[in-house]
Order: sequence, then structure tokens, then C-alpha cells
Amino acid sequence: MDTVFSDENDERFLKLVDELDRGYYERIGDELSKYDSYNEFKNPHVVLLALDNGTPIACASYRVFDNVSVEFKRVYVKKEYRKRGIAYNLIVQLEKSVMERNFRYSYIVTGKNNHAAIGLYEKLNYELIDNFGQFRDDDKVVCMRKEFESLQIKQI
Repeated sequence: MDTVFSDENDERFLKLVDELDRGYYERIGDELSKYDSYNEFKNPHVVLLALDNGTPIACASYRVFDNVSVEFKRVYVKKEYRKRGIAYNLIVQLEKSVMERNFRYSYIVTGKNNHAAIGLYEKLNYELIDNFGQFRDDDKVVCMRKEFESLQIKQI
């Protein structure tokens, strides 16, 4: 398996995101449409794709949230490749990119019943926080955060 950095316009990424969204709609239904505008690619994303012999099998991305924070989004692994640590490894690679860019926090918003995702983020040391923004009163989602230490060497 190889990984390659890209952006939100990469057709391979967009096809994986389409599969992700279809899966969510099959499980959750039309209620999910209330999150469509939040999941649009209005802001640039740093995208990491996992490839198996050149075929896209997984993705993860982040967008800048504010001056010190990013938000991880659109983490997806094709069904036949799950339970191999691929999502974990993609996020670890993206976290390194985040730290190299001197961001201090990463946020995650996911479904309250998405136990696999919550377990993954807990394994990566994310902590539950109060819901924020448009999710403040939304009991269908959970928000999580991780604080990073800078990789930059401090000048003495």
C-alpha cells in the first residue's frame, strides 16, 4: 500500500467521498442531509489517499479550522480493506503534517452512533469535548479534540 498527498479536487478522493456519503445515507437516511453544507469542500483540504497497486482504497483529509486548529474530515476505507489499521495510519500521517505546519489542535465531528470512528479517535488520544458551532444542540453527533506539541525546534 502506498499513500499520496492531494487535495479536495482529486477525482480519486471525490469518488471515495461519494462512496462514504452513500453508505451514510443508507444507514442514516435523509436526516443526514442537514449536514450537507457542513461537508462541502468550501475550504481547501489536505487529502491523503491510500492506494493498493494504484487503486484508491481509503482517504482522510483535514481543513484549516482556525489559526491554531484543523478539522479532520472524510475519513473512509473501502469495506474490503477495513480492520487493517489503514484509517489509523492515514490519520497519523496527517497529524504529522498538521504538527509540521505548527497547528496546535485537531477536531473531529462524527456520529454519536459511529462507534468504530469514536474508538479509532480514542485510540489516537482524542478526547470528547462539548459540541460546538452548528452542532451545539445536536444530540446525534459528538465532537472530539486532540492537542499537539509543536515539532518546531525552539531557538534559544
